[in-house]
Amino acid sequence: MGVHVVSKLDNRQHASFDLEVAAQKELSESSVRIRTQLISLTSNNLTYALMGGFLRWWDAYPVSEDYPAPYNDPAAWGIVPAWGYATVEETTISDLPKGTLLFGFWPTTSTPTDLKLKRGSPEGHWIETSDHRQQLMPLYNRYTVTPSSTPISDLTIALNPQSDSAQDELDRMAWTALFIGGVAGYVLSEYVFSSDPNQPPIHPLGNQAGLPWTLSDGDLSSAIVVNLAASTNTARVFSYYLSRKPDGSAPLGLLQVTSGVSRIAESGRNLASVPSKAVGYVDIKSEENAEWLASRKAEKIVIVDFGGRPNALEDTLSLIKNHAELQSCKVVIVQVGNEQKVYSMEEMIAGREATAKLGKVQYNTSGVQDTILDSVDLEAYFKTRTTQWERWLDERHLSVPGKQIVFGRGVSGANGVEGGWERLCHGQVGGDEGLVYKIQT
Repeated sequence: MGVHVVSKLDNRQHASFDLEVAAQKELSESSVRIRTQLISLTSNNLTYALMGGFLRWWDAYPVSEDYPAPYNDPAAWGIVPAWGYATVEETTISDLPKGTLLFGFWPTTSTPTDLKLKRGSPEGHWIETSDHRQQLMPLYNRYTVTPSSTPISDLTIALNPQSDSAQDELDRMAWTALFIGGVAGYVLSEYVFSSDPNQPPIHPLGNQAGLPWTLSDGDLSSAIVVNLAASTNTARVFSYYLSRKPDGSAPLGLLQVTSGVSRIAESGRNLASVPSKAVGYVDIKSEENAEWLASRKAEKIVIVDFGGRPNALEDTLSLIKNHAELQSCKVVIVQVGNEQKVYSMEEMIAGREATAKLGKVQYNTSGVQDTILDSVDLEAYFKTRTTQWERWLDERHLSVPGKQIVFGRGVSGANGVEGGWERLCHGQVGGDEGLVYKIQT
């Protein structure tokens, strides 16, 4: 049984080891014992490690005292969770029988793990209630039952799958794990940037933050949107939903800044309802881009930073500042993600200072969804979100042309989670590949 751990002091330091699993203790009441099956690794996982202490992501799956030294020290080492699927192996919950497939936030281990669950809403949703996870944001404590026509053990990652239906089901699960069901891009587009008077827009941190976010803030109908790091998963989903907004509520244009210009340009042509232009990082400040932005006759420029490269934001702001027709535009900066790298403490401090100096608005998916769940019918919300995601899966060739799932196996080694983490730390995962791992081998 394999376990992957990451240093809390230097996230580039990580290790995997095999663990002889001792006889399991009796499962407590209202609990399930699961094994991680299929998970993804993305830049999000680097953020979970970077901010794991502050936002309590380390709390989800603490290292065990049974781990070999030094990895049994929770002050120095932790397990970075990942999104995907796990199966119930033992249970004391009658409505979650053995073999149930759950979607959620899982440990990067092949060892059995216990969860304490209570029934959530709507049906099929379960909430983790363990004491050590109570400071974790609600999004990360929600698990959902996933109907599967094929046992996951039979969903093989092979060049010649046993059946087309099994391979198709595996593919959809892999894309869902990789994009976390599209929830971040969906709620950002449909709830933060809502211009529907019957659905007041939600502040990017959620209304619980107590910060103003008016109908005018959410309205993109007179705005240009600039996506920094447009090749990232959340940016791709966000752009897709922007392109599906009803007439009169979509932005006037979408400038996509990316290292993968040709692919993003192709996606823009596929999702042609919003005028789109793809540019490389080195070309941000070109006069051609300034003229294109000015031609949209916008009143507002919304810069959404999904983790752009160094100076991308500064170059964008310089472009706006130095063009006469753009100077009168209101500029809003929403910070969503980080660059695919391990940040030093100095870089973290500089980032916080930049956020304050530039008046960036931080985005938090859980905060937004928490607000949604406090104000709408839960069953209707999740049904709509699932329907929209299924549509995205059907149309993913439009949104992510050329992007491929790269399957790996297990926890240890270059082809396992260990190798994927190494690549993430060094910014080696390209925009056209998505890392997904079948943990039980």
